[in-house]
Amino acid sequence: MKMQRAAIALIWIFCIQVLQAQVPYSDITAFGAEPGGVTVNTAAIQRAINSRVEDGGGIVYVPAGVFMTGTLFLKSNITLYLENGAVLLGSSNLEDYSIYENGTQLGMIFAQDVNDVVITGYGTIDGNGRSFVYVDRVKDLPEEIKQTTRQELAYLDTLKGIQDGPVVPFEHKRPYQMILFSQGENIRIENITIKDSPFWAVHIADCDGVIISGIRIRNSLLMANADGINCTSSRNIIISNCDIRGGDDALAFSGYSVHHELPGFRDIRHISENVVVSNCLLQSRSSGIRIGGIDQNDLRNYSFSNITIYDSNRGIGIFAHQDGSIEDVSFSDISIETRLHTGDWWGNGEPIHISVIEGAIPENRLGTIQNVRFRNINAIGENGILMYGTEEGSISDITIDGLRLHLRNGNLQDEYGGNFDLRPTVEMGKNIFAHDIPGIFMKYVDGVQIRSTVISWEAGMHRFFRHEIWLEDFRDITFDQIRAAAPRSGEELFYLKNGSGISVRNSDFNAPYELLFKKENYKGEIDQMNNRTSDLKAP
Repeated sequence: MKMQRAAIALIWIFCIQVLQAQVPYSDITAFGAEPGGVTVNTAAIQRAINSRVEDGGGIVYVPAGVFMTGTLFLKSNITLYLENGAVLLGSSNLEDYSIYENGTQLGMIFAQDVNDVVITGYGTIDGNGRSFVYVDRVKDLPEEIKQTTRQELAYLDTLKGIQDGPVVPFEHKRPYQMILFSQGENIRIENITIKDSPFWAVHIADCDGVIISGIRIRNSLLMANADGINCTSSRNIIISNCDIRGGDDALAFSGYSVHHELPGFRDIRHISENVVVSNCLLQSRSSGIRIGGIDQNDLRNYSFSNITIYDSNRGIGIFAHQDGSIEDVSFSDISIETRLHTGDWWGNGEPIHISVIEGAIPENRLGTIQNVRFRNINAIGENGILMYGTEEGSISDITIDGLRLHLRNGNLQDEYGGNFDLRPTVEMGKNIFAHDIPGIFMKYVDGVQIRSTVISWEAGMHRFFRHEIWLEDFRDITFDQIRAAAPRSGEELFYLKNGSGISVRNSDFNAPYELLFKKENYKGEIDQMNNRTSDLKAP
């Protein structure tokens, strides 16, 4: 084994030497950068980058050692290579970071209007986010939001200490996006480790043609806004084989045209499209995967496969809270494990959340969510699946094929459970509010098909878990090959309110026939065929 390692090391050294001989190359230490993590090397590293720009591009090499820096500006045709054992450490002094053209704070690496840029190697970029937070203070929630929860003012008791966080950032500004590409083309980020970002770790804004592969992100699970990878209004993105852990969304995709409090945005109106994500491990205190939010631009053609989301507050979240619409999204072979967390984290343990609701910025028209497909989803959670629209057709053409959903209590139901979290919303009472929890909740949905699905419950579920399926203001819902039981005996499996057009076929229910449906203002017949109930009755 030792001989094998030695041989690999020699081959690697040989490859580096060949690479150095063939590609223009600048070692940052040759430009005055000093290891040790004490000297601020921003100017020296920037000189190394600029030397490659003057020659038309090439490699900027970071050898083993800890090199402290502020904001670095990458240029076109540059490869930033971090050797194994190399660490670029963010300065703890905010004055070492540059200011963007709109007056906002930049982070460690910034590249705008660039093409053919690569960040690679087996080293580490450390954002030093721990230097910009109060590690002994926990963020609280406004009382007006607490009052609409089931627990009212007892919701989120800060006197219990940090627990799951989030901790409070310093009053002065912190460095924003740690690695930011804005209006770039042909971008690659590969193999490196990114850790302790004070804000979003990687931000891809208005870019075309991005490959992110094999990276590890290790952000603090106690820090809000410590997202993994954010892609906004970008197209043709491939993300694969990444291991991402952080205190906020692990992967986030949005359609902002402007986001005034952050650097890197210009008012650009184009569709965010063509994204493929595969073979990733994700952990988050918010959503493992988030699509949408306060969007101005539409999002379409997204594909996610072979992904594991674990120990997260939400699994998959799809949000249309402004005028941007979301369509043609597929998820396949996804494993999700969610739970309730203490603290002011968005979400309440839902494996899947889909919502269309007026967000923090009032608009005349809301976007829609349509043609979303889920296949082979294995989910365990402390809340159910939520689809919450605001008008007919706002959520439509949703297909779930091959879902295994198991709901369990966990330890925080009394303190945080029994609520829906739709933040951010204009209507204060719809941010976090008390609601009974079914296995699947749907409101203002149209054309949903759920097939080959098993829903199960832990024994002794909390009193606010009610019904297997809860439908309000709905049209044309189809269930085929469903196996289900109510969370407690004596309660109906389906709750139907203000809707029409439901078909339930080829299904097996652990309940007597008279407890299948509870109806309030349901219009029309219920189409049933080949269903089995516990008393062997069938329509």
